[in-house]
Amino acid sequence: MFRRVVPSSSSAQNGDMHRRLPSSSPLISDDYIPRTVEHIFINYRLRRVGLLRAFGTDVGTLYNLCDPGYKEDLSLYGYPDGTWDVQEACMVLPPNLPEPAVGINLARDRMRAIDWVTLVAEHCDSWLLSLAFFFSVGLSRDDRDSLFERINDLPTLAEKVKEYYPGQLIQSRIQQANLEN
Repeated sequence: MFRRVVPSSSSAQNGDMHRRLPSSSPLISDDYIPRTVEHIFINYRLRRVGLLRAFGTDVGTLYNLCDPGYKEDLSLYGYPDGTWDVQEACMVLPPNLPEPAVGINLARDRMRAIDWVTLVAEHCDSWLLSLAFFFSVGLSRDDRDSLFERINDLPTLAEKVKEYYPGQLIQSRIQQANLEN
């Protein structure tokens, strides 16, 4: 599922700016800072679910949103409500949180689609881990070990991308998205 969009008056004019609806649940709020192993892992897993959707069923939309001729320095965000978004690097996250890789769209047209999607997935893996360990700074050593073990039991996003797209399947997903637009 792609992110929820609410047009504002300025976005109605330029059509390219969107904002997400705030969540009513504190565990999936963008500005909620999880403090326990369980809550950090839930946050990690839900952000990962959103990114998996971006790389899976929504890969054509992701590819099209990352057109390097449209905007520069785009980042892919996974949110703790299971949605994802591509935006310019800005104040999407609270200012104290680690930021995802910037400029994921710049190499898109110089690489094969599968290589580009895999590279973006690797950057997202790194960002998710940095978020999880940023949140875990106040945990004990045993709790951090427990969190890492739980995270490490899941396949990485890059591994899932390679599993999703054997051969040229990704090209057909991108072409299908282009036909739907």
